[in-house]
Amino acid sequence: MGNPIIAYMSDIGSHDEAHALGKGLMHKIAPGVDIVDLTHQVKPFDVREGGLFLQDTPDSFPDDTIICAYVYPETGSLLRTVVVRNEKGQLLVAPNNGLLTWALESCPAVEAYEVTSPEVMNQPVTPTWYGKDVVVACAAHLAAGVDPSTVGPELDPADLVTLPYNPAKRQADGSVHGEVVRIDKNFGNVWTNITLSDLSDEISLEGKSLQLTANNITLEIPYYSTFSEVPVGKPLAYTNSRGKVAFGLNQGSFLEKYGLKQDSALTLMLT
Repeated sequence: MGNPIIAYMSDIGSHDEAHALGKGLMHKIAPGVDIVDLTHQVKPFDVREGGLFLQDTPDSFPDDTIICAYVYPETGSLLRTVVVRNEKGQLLVAPNNGLLTWALESCPAVEAYEVTSPEVMNQPVTPTWYGKDVVVACAAHLAAGVDPSTVGPELDPADLVTLPYNPAKRQADGSVHGEVVRIDKNFGNVWTNITLSDLSDEISLEGKSLQLTANNITLEIPYYSTFSEVPVGKPLAYTNSRGKVAFGLNQGSFLEKYGLKQDSALTLMLT
């Protein structure tokens, strides 16, 4: 059996030493632990964005992974950190502020605990950095073999905080109302919460077009499997790696050209 894996995410950034101090603490508590950085570039304080970044993490990592994540604007308050075991047996450690909403939607919780034991915290705990001294430290103790039931009182998984979100809705005219749920930042692609099955019962939409209405603009955009199927600089609709309809430019930024932003409402219609 290999070393335990901690998948590590935060909004702390990587411009200074802060994220590395968290990793150093993990190694100090659990020598030999294998740390995988998911990202530390979550928009500061944006729990929703962090939650969406975690959505596919349970499916992408082994069953014995510890997922350690913090976007913790409530640091120093009475809002607790939690440890959650999901159906795969993975342990998730995060503030109980909705950050785990989509990770637990993709792989539901089977048990949960509030982190109250000083034994699994880095002492003295810094009120302005619960992310390191509580979330990271607790994850490391779990990697070192501490049983989750010893971190604090059991919590009904139904009482875990979840963030509200609006599912895509098909209308009587065949259009689908949805929203931009994420921006693929490096490339400027725009990801929606709409699936192909929301739009049509057809198996493939290859070569057809979608009418996109958002931000007072209406565009007719062809649907293809990948970027190279349209000329450089031209837009396309495609299905992203998460199974949702997305929009991009071949070798360009759809975001910069059309200005759609995260959480923008939109309507799609197959034409």
